[in-house]
Order: sequence, then structure tokens, then C-alpha cells
Amino acid sequence: MKKFFATLILAAMVLSTGCGSSNENSASPAEQKPAASVNTSPANSPDAKFSIGGISPNMSLDDAKKILGEPTSAHDDDEFTFANGLLVETDGLLNGKIESVKIRQAGVSTGAGVAVGMTEQDLANAYGKPDSTENDDGKIEHKYFSGDRRIKLDD
Repeated sequence: MKKFFATLILAAMVLSTGCGSSNENSASPAEQKPAASVNTSPANSPDAKFSIGGISPNMSLDDAKKILGEPTSAHDDDEFTFANGLLVETDGLLNGKIESVKIRQAGVSTGAGVAVGMTEQDLANAYGKPDSTENDDGKIEHKYFSGDRRIKLDD
């Protein structure tokens, strides 16, 4: 049975501004697709189940640091890795807004309690039927959107 792997992405910002894109497919082997990822627009979104480890898109990097502490590493001034394994990507501005949150390891869960290593059934129990399902080079991906469609969860 497929294990949960997710990415939360800020789809609304990319679509509405036309500036920005997801580079998940160009990741190096060391940066393979994360288990969970969240993207959102309003930091106070009613869809808290779309956060990972309490972090969600459009939150400021400073707010994430208040929750997670200082990053253990930074990459290209817009990607930050924290001790709990969260990879946070920002808009590249000083203390900018978070555009996506990703996780590659167990131990951190979404607001709905789903974590890396859980089954598709666990994912379905927490989020229901996916809004869409896609085949990406033989790998099935389930996509869930928040009520306002500003947050996307990929497994």
C-alpha cells in the first residue's frame, strides 16, 4: 500500500501573479520529492488541517522561526531547513512570505494528523476523496485543495 508523501504549495500566489513556478521536478537526488507539502495564501486560513508542523504558506519566515527556531541550513536565500526536517521555501525577500512547506521524514504531521509513512487509507480518512488524481511518470499523486482553493496538498 502506498505510503503518504505530501507537499503543501501556494498555488494562488503563483497563478495570480504569474511570477513563480514550482521546481519540484528539477530537484537533485538529495532533494527528492517531499512526503508532504502545503501552500496557502491567508496565514489565518480556516483550513488549518493544511499546515505541516504548524507552518503554512503565506506565514512570514519570522513567524516560522518563532515556532521552529532558527533554520539548520539555508539554500539560495529562499529555502530553509529546520531541525524537525521541514523544508520551507520563501518568496526570496528578507523575512519573506512562505510559499511552500515540505517534509521528507516521519515525526511531523499535518493539521489533520497525517504524517510521512501513513497509508493512502489514512490520508483518505483525514482528507476524504482527493480533488484530483494524476499519474506522474507512473507515480500516482493525489491532490487536495482547501475550501478557498488557495492551499494545495500533494502526496
